[in-house]
Amino acid sequence: MNKKLKLFVFAIGVGAASASAWASSCYHTCVVEYRMCIRSGQPTETCEVNLYSCQDSCEGSVGG
Repeated sequence: MNKKLKLFVFAIGVGAASASAWASSCYHTCVVEYRMCIRSGQPTETCEVNLYSCQDSCEGSVGG
């Protein structure tokens, strides 16, 4: 479980670092993070909130 958590945190860092990239790749990163969240055993609601937050940051990076 600890390994999965470390991998998930790493993926979040990668997603945050790539948020200023093209919007399509940003959204793809969000979906990948969402899938990793579900696989790690996190509650679905938590993963969905993280997904929506990630997608919001994608929209913000495109306009800013």
